[in-house]
Amino acid sequence: SDGETFISADDLRINLWNLEINSQSFNIVDVKPANMEDLTEVITCAEFHPTHCNTLAYSSSKGAIRLIDLRQSALCDNHSKLFEEHEAPGSKSFFTEIIASVSDIKFAR
Repeated sequence: SDGETFISADDLRINLWNLEINSQSFNIVDVKPANMEDLTEVITCAEFHPTHCNTLAYSSSKGAIRLIDLRQSALCDNHSKLFEEHEAPGSKSFFTEIIASVSDIKFAR
């Protein structure tokens, strides 16, 4: 929204890019565990707010949506707001995570 920065994301990381600094990006979210066997969720989507360049959201394969304010920290390992639905005990099945996964997020204007 500021015309100078944008984000890119893969399953484990979100990077912040600046058009003036084309030789590097800045890692702002990293969900990769030290041991990949401990991986429990991946990033499914990331989006900058259309008018507030300090705000972004990303979603996960567990159905969580995390809202981040870039003014709080350079590495956004903590979120400002978490939106998730807690699953009822005993309701987990083979398809639970597939059904809960968020595939896209958008901010309203």
